[in-house]
Amino acid sequence: MTGIMRGMLVVAMVGAGLAVASAAQEPGRIDVTIRNFTFEFQGATIKPNQPAVITLKNLDKVTHGFMSPLLGEQEVEIEAKGATTYGRGMRGLHLNPGETATIRFMPMKPGRYKFECDIHPNMKGEILSLSIGEV
Repeated sequence: MTGIMRGMLVVAMVGAGLAVASAAQEPGRIDVTIRNFTFEFQGATIKPNQPAVITLKNLDKVTHGFMSPLLGEQEVEIEAKGATTYGRGMRGLHLNPGETATIRFMPMKPGRYKFECDIHPNMKGEILSLSIGEV
């Protein structure tokens, strides 16, 4: 019985360690709403070497694209249309009216990451990944 108790203790401690690590790595979140042929932003700062999440919502009545070199430069996870895609080298995605997509990634360096709608070239924006020192 002692062996069972030790095993349970190890599992509990490992689980607690994972919870602490994930709390320290809370992802930077950016919400992007597509409305009236514009990208509207809300969210936190994205930092290098920390998880980031971009949520896209298309509230227009037409299909829009979200294309960025950022997606091709690193490993990403994209959830859209009931499926999840993992990989590197993705150019972007298209959202039909009313659709939502989630992009998860970890920016490897600070910088400006431009994006655009490949269908409507006047729709553009950029995301900043900033390295901010602790206060």
